[in-house]
Amino acid sequence: MPKKIDEKQGQSLPIALHYLKTNNYRTFHVDGVFGGPTPRGDIYMELFTERAPTPRVVFHQLKEDFSLGEEISRESKEGVIREVEAGIVMNLHTAEIVNKWLSEKIKKMKKNPNIENK
Repeated sequence: MPKKIDEKQGQSLPIALHYLKTNNYRTFHVDGVFGGPTPRGDIYMELFTERAPTPRVVFHQLKEDFSLGEEISRESKEGVIREVEAGIVMNLHTAEIVNKWLSEKIKKMKKNPNIENK
């Protein structure tokens, strides 16, 4: 548990950290990251999800009972879609904290991938 220093006594005191989710809180699936340093010396990263393109139009045969039959053709983009889910800006100090946190979680998961890591 994080400690708070009591300057009068020189002792560590416990402090509670409360995690509150904002109205904008969302969970993102992340397949990759893109970014780099900003002109002001921060680190900018965009988190993205990778997927096949969703077709604009799909043409099917229409059966006599009006149900869909075999697909005839489709109109779609070629390649891979990278949907950028979020852009994150952090200073170097915070990036080092995030890097350390991720490294610790990766080490734990490699040792035992079946454990719950907190």
